[in-house]
Amino acid sequence: MSVSFLSRVKGLSWSDTLYKTLTFHDFFIATFPFCLKRAVRRDRQRQEKCIRALKGKASIDVVFFLQNESVWKYDSLYRLMEQSGRFRPTVVISPFNVHLMYDKNECIRVMKKAADYAEAQHYRYVTAYDFDRQRWIDIRRLLHPDILFFSKPYKDTLPAYHLYSFRDKLTVYVPYGISCIDIYRENYNLPFYNLLWKQWVETSFQKRLAEEHALCKGDNVMVTGALSTEKIIDPDYRPAEVWKAQSTPKKRIIWAPHHTVDYLFNFSNFLSNCDQMLELADKYRDQIQFAFKPHPVLKFKLINLWGKEKTEAYYRKWQELDNGQLAEGYYMDLFLTSDALIHDCASFTAEYLYTRKPVLFQLKDPQVTGHWNPFGRKCFDLHYHAVDLEQTEQFIEQVVLGAQDPKKAEREEFFRTCLAPQDGRLPSRFMLDYLNDVLK
Repeated sequence: MSVSFLSRVKGLSWSDTLYKTLTFHDFFIATFPFCLKRAVRRDRQRQEKCIRALKGKASIDVVFFLQNESVWKYDSLYRLMEQSGRFRPTVVISPFNVHLMYDKNECIRVMKKAADYAEAQHYRYVTAYDFDRQRWIDIRRLLHPDILFFSKPYKDTLPAYHLYSFRDKLTVYVPYGISCIDIYRENYNLPFYNLLWKQWVETSFQKRLAEEHALCKGDNVMVTGALSTEKIIDPDYRPAEVWKAQSTPKKRIIWAPHHTVDYLFNFSNFLSNCDQMLELADKYRDQIQFAFKPHPVLKFKLINLWGKEKTEAYYRKWQELDNGQLAEGYYMDLFLTSDALIHDCASFTAEYLYTRKPVLFQLKDPQVTGHWNPFGRKCFDLHYHAVDLEQTEQFIEQVVLGAQDPKKAEREEFFRTCLAPQDGRLPSRFMLDYLNDVLK
């Protein structure tokens, strides 16, 4: 439920320091390694001081930042904290920064949609922007957080909702996606990662990469298991039915295109596949349901590239198909109730393997295969691969409809040896137990 005392807290105006660039201090930390090393040493001292102060505190205030439900991975941990009696969690809905050339109206729409999601989940939440007074909210003054959980490591939100504004607190990051590609600085050595109190990662692969590539040598990294996929491996979880009702049963395929239509690794096949995938959905309308699950950033990119009208029209086509649908939000229920995934996303390369179901990677460029880190390469090799529409259709015909799945045993073994919780505890329970141990 929304926090009701917003009106008693002074807000921050649109032109306030929230929209200003980093301070000179933060600039030097981000630019010069010796400055970052010094900052890490200082922040470790601050963090130890925070721990000592919290040991005697009866109620610990926790903030979880949420930009959109698609990258929200903290539900299980939030629920455990809510039941704990000591931790008092609040979800803060923070914005994508319109200074990143994202459409301002789309940013507002995403925030409001995230608020609707938080309301539906019965979270205690606050929206960082007060729509009535048209002011940004000062979270430090409103909530007085002791521990903050970040949903993303990038400066794609306003500075007031980024780690730089909370370095005197205990700060935690659980990756919103599982790291599979070789962008080691972006995944392990940004100032964000080094200054964090804790980064909780999925497997020993990620911890070793942090120890090798982070300036702090991964001294703040712990292996907890993948919180992002916890509901997939939780034997007590029952997924909601999120697929459109059909007159006859059909196989269910998710198509999940990435957002990199314009830069980075050139992963995304969307611009060449967008019409063809609609044609496939029509061709197999009596046999298959398709869920269009775009990366949440793709729509921002397409609005800049195509314009809002064409982008909305394309998304609407999927929503209106009798055997198709648009899936923009939370996707674990979608994964659990699907039969297969077709995609070109780095993180989904690992995440969908938790289901042990067949998965196809659409290759735009053979050079993409050179961008995997060691963990990502293992995951990629457990995929079927397609370089054109014909090979995508072969996957549909042979693997999904024909049940010829020669990689099934390999996926099962990889899950058992690399992905499954090794001590029997789900990641959220491991995390809460750790906090209780440290702060008892």
